[in-house]
Amino acid sequence: MTIEFTSRRHVVAASRVAFEATVEGKEVWCSVSIDALNDHFGNTGTSSHDLIAAFEGNRRKIEDAARRVLQRNGGQSVELETRDFH
Repeated sequence: MTIEFTSRRHVVAASRVAFEATVEGKEVWCSVSIDALNDHFGNTGTSSHDLIAAFEGNRRKIEDAARRVLQRNGGQSVELETRDFH
């Protein structure tokens, strides 16, 4: 399964950072929760700027977790939570 991540990302409802992947040529949205950013990536703020900074500073680890879930779920949308980073 070919999975690539684009540079498109944004904060959703101030509690998740959504980011785009392309799976076998199809656009798929993924997201990571503020709890996961707080618990695993040192985020302490709640502003869009804080969340995007935590995401960008840990992008590779977050995308690696999303890739694992995308491979397991056949390329469907992913909502990463704290448990996905253990």
